[in-house]
Order: sequence, then C-alpha cells, then structure tokens
Amino acid sequence: MVYQYYMFGKNTKINMKTSKYLIFGFSLIVAVLTIHFSYGLAVINPTNINWLMSVHHDWGTHYLGWAFYRYDPWSFPFGYTSSYNYPLGTNVGFTDTIPLLALIFKPFSAILSDDFQFFGIWLFLCHFLTAVYSLKIFNLHKVNRWFSFLAVILIAANPVLLFRCIHPALSAHFLIVASIYYYLKPSNYQNSKLINYKQIILFFIAGTVNPYLSVMVFSFNFIIPLKHYLIEKTISFKQCVFYPTLSLMLFGLSWVLIGIIEFKNGTNVASSEPFSVYSLNLNSFFDSYGFYSKLIPDLGKVDPRQYEGFAYLGLGIILLSFLSFIYSIFLFSKKRISLLRIKKWGLLLILCLVLCLFALTNVISLNDKIITTFPLPKIIEKLGFIFRASGRFVWPLYYLIFIGSILMFNKIKINTNLKIIVFLIITVLQLWDTQELFLRWKLPEGEYKTPLKDKNWINVMEHFDNIIVYPPFDYNYNINYTNDYQDLCFLALKAKKPISNGYVARANIKKGQEFSSNLLIELKKGIINSRRLFITTKKHLNAFDVLLKKEIVDVHLMDNYIFIYKKNEKLSSRNFHENFITKTFLDSVKLHFKNQKIIQLEPIDYKLTANKPINYFFDSFNFENNIIKTRGWAFVDGINNNKNDSIYLLLQNNDLKFEIKLNTEERTDITTHFKKENLNNSGFNSVIFTSNLSKGTYLVGLVIKKTNGENIFVPSKRKIIIN
Repeated sequence: MVYQYYMFGKNTKINMKTSKYLIFGFSLIVAVLTIHFSYGLAVINPTNINWLMSVHHDWGTHYLGWAFYRYDPWSFPFGYTSSYNYPLGTNVGFTDTIPLLALIFKPFSAILSDDFQFFGIWLFLCHFLTAVYSLKIFNLHKVNRWFSFLAVILIAANPVLLFRCIHPALSAHFLIVASIYYYLKPSNYQNSKLINYKQIILFFIAGTVNPYLSVMVFSFNFIIPLKHYLIEKTISFKQCVFYPTLSLMLFGLSWVLIGIIEFKNGTNVASSEPFSVYSLNLNSFFDSYGFYSKLIPDLGKVDPRQYEGFAYLGLGIILLSFLSFIYSIFLFSKKRISLLRIKKWGLLLILCLVLCLFALTNVISLNDKIITTFPLPKIIEKLGFIFRASGRFVWPLYYLIFIGSILMFNKIKINTNLKIIVFLIITVLQLWDTQELFLRWKLPEGEYKTPLKDKNWINVMEHFDNIIVYPPFDYNYNINYTNDYQDLCFLALKAKKPISNGYVARANIKKGQEFSSNLLIELKKGIINSRRLFITTKKHLNAFDVLLKKEIVDVHLMDNYIFIYKKNEKLSSRNFHENFITKTFLDSVKLHFKNQKIIQLEPIDYKLTANKPINYFFDSFNFENNIIKTRGWAFVDGINNNKNDSIYLLLQNNDLKFEIKLNTEERTDITTHFKKENLNNSGFNSVIFTSNLSKGTYLVGLVIKKTNGENIFVPSKRKIIIN
C-alpha cells in the first residue's frame, strides 16, 4: 500500500514500511554520532566497565547496584539485593540501576561476562528512541524533510539529555517525547483505544526505570484520555476514567513486585531534605552554569543543588523559540489558529506549566536571589519530600519548547530555501554553543584498576563471609580520596562477598541505626564474629579497644586501611605485604590499647582547681566486669577554643586518686550548639580496664588539663564499685 508522507516533501508518496525504515535509519545515524562524540562508541561494549568505575561516583554506583544484584539469589520482591549495603540490603530501584534491564539480564547472569554492563547500550537507546519519536512528531505535522533531519539532531542531542547522562536511568527522555507524540496524534473511534494502551505501556516502562519519569509520564496518561473525551470526543467517560486507573494499577503492581513499595518494614521513600533546595531557578532556560555555553555566562543559583533544574536551551533554540513565539502571536492576532488547535495545545501547555510550578517549589528564585516564598498545602509538601529533586519536573515543558518552536517555525510563510538556510544557521549555532556537553568526557577503556592493591585485598576478603567497613553505611573513609566506598565495594564484588557500605538513594534509617548500635555494643563487649572482616581507619579504632586490649583480634594495615578480624592462623602479615613502616604503626596501635596507663596521684604533687565550672555530659557511662565504657564531652565554661586541652577521668577512693587520659573524639556538634570558635576537642570516647585497682568504691570525676599547667576538676554523681 502507498501512503502520502510528508517527511520527504509534500508530494512524496512512499510505502509506510519504507518510511519506518527511513525514520529508524536516520535515528540510528543520529544516535551513533551522538554517542561517538559525547562518550565514545566504546561505552556500548558490554564488557567495558572502566568508564563507569573511573567516574566517581554516580556511574560506578549504578554499575555496582547491578553487579551485586546479578549474583544474589532470587528473592521477593524481585528487585532486592542483600550483599550491597549489607546486612540491610537495598533495591535496584534505589541504586538507579534501571530495574527493567536488571530484571531482564539477571536470568542470564551465568552466561554473561563478569564485567557485563548494559548502561552504554541504554544511553544509546535513549538517544535513538528520542530521535525516533521526534521524527514521528515531525512527520505527524508534515514538517519539511530538511527541517526534520536538522531538528532531530537538536532534540536527540539537547543540552539537558547530555547533562543528565551521569544518571542513565534519568536519561530515558524518549518516554517524555513519546508521550507528547501520543498526545498530539489525532484520535478517532478506531485508534483511540490503541493510543491509550500504548501510553499505558510507556507508563509501565517508566515505572521500571525511574520514579521521577514515572510521574511525568503518568501526567500524560491522565490528559490523553481527557483530550480524547473532552476535545476529540472519541471515547466515553468510563473509558476516560478506566485508562488512568488501569495505568496506576499496573504501575503499583510493578513497584510492589520490584520492591520499591513494601508494606512491612519498608524503606522510607521520603527524603529528610526540603525539596526547595533542588528547585528550578527562573533563569534555568538561559543559565549555562558557565560551562555549557560559549557565550552565556553563569547566571548564579541560590543553592548549588539547583543543578537538578538544569534546563539550558542553547543559543540556537533560544533564537528559534523567539522567532516562533513572534510568529505564533502574529497567527493568533490574525485568528489563523483554530479553536480546536488552541484547546489541544492549551491542555498540553497547562500540564507542562503545572509540572513546572512544582519544579519551582514555594521558594521562587532568580539567579542568586530569592524573590518570594509562600506556604504549601500538606499534600504538596509530602510529595516534595518524596520527589525532592523537584527541578527535574521542568523537562516536559523543556521538550514542549523544543518541539513547539520547530513546528511553529516550519509554518512560517517565507521562501523554503531561505527557511532552510536560517534553520541550518540555528543548528550550527546550537551545536557550537553547547559543544562542551559533547566533548567533556574522555572516558577510559579496558580493565578497571582501583588505586588499591587489588589482588591483595581480594585474597584477604575471600577468607571471610562478609565485610563490615566501619562505621557501616558510610561513603567516605580515607582522606586520600573521596567516595572510596566505590572501590571497596568493587573489590568485595570481585571477592564475591557482601559489604556494608554503598550509596543508595533511599535507606531504612531506623534499621541501619539499630544495626550500628548493636554492632558497637558487641564490640564493646569484646564479641566478634570469626567469619567477619572489619575494615576501618585510625579515626575509628576506639570502637575496637576492648578487642585490642584483650588481644583476641589480629590487626593489619594495607593502603592506609586497618584490617581487624578474630585471630586467624590462615592470614599473616605476608597476605598484607606489610613493611617496616606499617609494622611500626601496628605495634604502636597494639601498645596504645594494651598499656593503658592508670596513674596514681600524690596529693602533694597534684592540685585541682574546682572553682572554674566545666560544662560536661556523659552520653553513655557503663561499668561492668571491671571495665568502664564511657562517651561524652567536656570543656571549661566561658572559653572559645579548647584545641590543646586534654580530658582525664579521675577515680577517687578516700585519699587515693587515679587519673586516666581519655581518648578524644571530634565533636563539631558541640562547637555548633554553643556557638563558639572551636570546641571540637571536647569529645571523649574510651574503654578503661580497672582490674589492677584495689577493691572499693570510687567516685568518678573529670579533669581538664590546660597547656599552662592548670588542672580544672568537676565531680560527677557517678561511682563504681570494684570487687
């Protein structure tokens, strides 16, 4: 059958199948070129993970979420993974791992390479399908073939899509463009059902890709049947209600099956941060952040986190939208726009503006100034805490500006050749202006190597059942480089062992706090699982003081990380390749905890000042089995800086006095709370073994020693009985 198609000129008649091939063919070319110039074609190679792991930390996190998930046994919900963020586990939806693809590829994990990744293929599909649906829209509106060719390049490689590539799941902008296509497609009694069912499929896909895109796509699942019912009158009211309801039911089912929604002990999907900090700035359509435009500078933001509202149009589209807006005003003034077209486009514009208002939030900002704020209804506040990155909701309006400007420019009644030349200039201007977005990545290939001694780490990890990086559930441990959790997780992955740290978008905070608290209680009781490896740094060694004092653990050092585990004859310093320097450090650590000094004081040599008040508090104080475990803070009242002060515990039994220097713990919260210059040195956290003291009752006090030799004492109401 031969059809009239306008993609190749008004008088072109081509077979529908041929036209589809041409759309897909040109979209393929555009996608390949975009991937080549933006990332390099090597990212499509499914065995190349170097580019993901070398860019800390988003791409690496997404890959690790998939890599741990693929090796975990199937469970319900289907998206649950237990070995990443161990022992709490997480969901592939909370690591932005694209649950749809993770679920598709997991059954084939046994035959896939160890370094298999699908994120490069996904990015390619995002650009390709964005081009496909853009061409479908242009074909629907009889856009000149040359405009279509140039315009699809602008849309498939637009600044926002290139900017969001760091979050592959959020790069599925083809779902928005496809939704606009199905909205704009005229309906009749024969095709309205098919249009709505295709939109439901889009929404289902969005639900298995990313929650933010799900909300944006669902808004079209609401207005498409509304348009069919109110404007085109091709469906009944029951159908108008049925299609959105079915969409929500399938969406909810997908989230339950994946595990994003749990009805028992579920993860809190709300954020603790107000969504206004991630809002859309009024300058977003014109703000290049100073990096992504050759001419337009950084216009400023109220908060750096407003990058979530990045919506820079580019010089070419800014010029095009201005010309198209002037022409639309002209058409409207001449009443050359039909009422049906006004209703159709008006409903779409209202939807995009509503989403844009949510993106702006109740704190309206322009550049680096807040213009106004206003209260919000509770329902909107709750949505804001769930979808905190509110600035993203500008994307439908962003694509509407792109598509609407191109369609309107195509209608301008001037010489076609002149129009093509103008549009070509606009395209070149756009690509020149935004070239930094194309050229910013220099992504590596080949095998990924961490900055650590990979083989040694893996060999050690393989001796244990699980790994706790202490304190658990953190992201940064070593001061040498940030987000080191990623490399620690990568090495645990290679050893096929669960590990406690990792980055997840949402976590069960209550369960995490319970695990951390119970773990610390075990450590302070001298309990350690023989199949568990602890990895920590010098800063957190105090948590292991009981174990070190009782000499029931081995301690080793590698790459500035301290390894602690229950004494194990299978591991020795040879496994860690320790040298003289590392052995000297470890010896000092062992001596520090083994030879803790309890000094008996002579009254004639020791004078205490009690007339200066000390602010103090015991966060915890426990005495059991002749062991004092205490944590808290103390500082001399009235001072602004205690950087060089030392804190001691004083035990008194009649005329006997004993002092023990407490291990310091940095407490920035004390400085903040008391609004002082620097009281960070106020914290203490120690375990004290009193078995060498004589039997009796001892009163407990605190002494702060100053650099000038002054000793300031404060008694407490606490006492211990040594028997």
